[in-house]
Amino acid sequence: MKATWDKLEKNWMQFEVEVEASEFSKSVEAAFRKMNRQVTIPGFRRGKAPRAIFERVYGKEALVQEAVDQLLPRAYSEALEQGQIEPIAQPEIEVVQAEEGQPFIFKGKVQVTPEVTLGRLSGFGIEKEVPEVTDEEVEEQLNALRERLATLVTDESGEVAEGSFAVIDFEGFIDGEPFEGGKGEGYTLEIGSGSFIPGFEEGLVGAKAGETRDVNVTFPEEYHAEHLAGKPAVFKVTVHEVKKKELPELNDEFAQQVSPFKTVEELRADIKNRLSEAAAEKAEQEFRNKIIEAVADEASVEVPEVLVHDKVHDMIHDFEHQLAHQGITLELWHQITGKTHEDLHNEFGPQATKSVKVDLVLSAVAKQVGLTVTDAELEAEFDRLLALYPNQQSYIKQLRQSAVYRARLRSDLLKQKTVEHLVEINSAA
Repeated sequence: MKATWDKLEKNWMQFEVEVEASEFSKSVEAAFRKMNRQVTIPGFRRGKAPRAIFERVYGKEALVQEAVDQLLPRAYSEALEQGQIEPIAQPEIEVVQAEEGQPFIFKGKVQVTPEVTLGRLSGFGIEKEVPEVTDEEVEEQLNALRERLATLVTDESGEVAEGSFAVIDFEGFIDGEPFEGGKGEGYTLEIGSGSFIPGFEEGLVGAKAGETRDVNVTFPEEYHAEHLAGKPAVFKVTVHEVKKKELPELNDEFAQQVSPFKTVEELRADIKNRLSEAAAEKAEQEFRNKIIEAVADEASVEVPEVLVHDKVHDMIHDFEHQLAHQGITLELWHQITGKTHEDLHNEFGPQATKSVKVDLVLSAVAKQVGLTVTDAELEAEFDRLLALYPNQQSYIKQLRQSAVYRARLRSDLLKQKTVEHLVEINSAA
């Protein structure tokens, strides 16, 4: 088999592949044996009809087409390997010649990984900055723990204020008529939380327990319920009770309740250690990101739109998965926000373009430096996953047998190794 490759513009390459006549004839014969076993011809058992009889019934064209369907993917894959071509999309292929006794010829074009011109890989003067954890940050964490154990108690003043929790009944009216979804009873509303439409919570400030008052509001123009959007409404609200949040006292007893420590000082020291570790991890990640960004900025590459489109698709899929964890479908999100799928695509576009460029640049760095992932390293990663997820043994073993997943994991490991190399040479610089 021989294949020729020629560059076109914008990361496209055209190709022509010629498979020897003898190889194509073997494929036609193999197609006959396969199809002969699958069909029934009167007077013959399956697989026993002579080829001449088969061709008389089904036509030789059927055999040739089956041979092409079986041979073309293998020949194309071999042509990619011969030319050391890395496609990034499905090819456009045209069969030029497919006739038994003649060479099998096909041609086409395909988008390939673009050429990357690398710049500097180090010497950027990037420093790792790990901020000191302040006493104020520690106290914030302590107060957050106290908030978790806070209780609501009756506010003896009986007056609604910012930060109060008002137990209310309410019913909304538009043009004097109640509307669906505008009524609630015994609802506990935190004033200032912003959980109700603008103006509602502010309208209750100063109300007393037992008081009923009208609260005038206007629904936002972008409100998710279209029949309410932009319309003025009046809510009749009765305040039954006013409560306030009471935090537990910050003492040793509290420390024992929320942690394995016996004293507040021990708890405070642990919080500071954990905040320091988190700050160090964040600083390390920011350091890595700055190095990667600097290397990518130094490089020149024409980012293919097809890769950006695929990346955006992946990002939207991840976003949909995140929404599902909150009990929201993507369709509902579109309704609530008023944003279309195209809007979401456009929002993710710049980030996707940057991400694709980084991937292309890191791949080019790995080639230039000579980094690879060995089979032993790949198997070690599978072993690590098996140890890390003992309840997913069967699934991970299936992934281990998947050629597609192995290739993806190898690519991820190579990217990690490349980033480690860049961090190393920039840390030493």
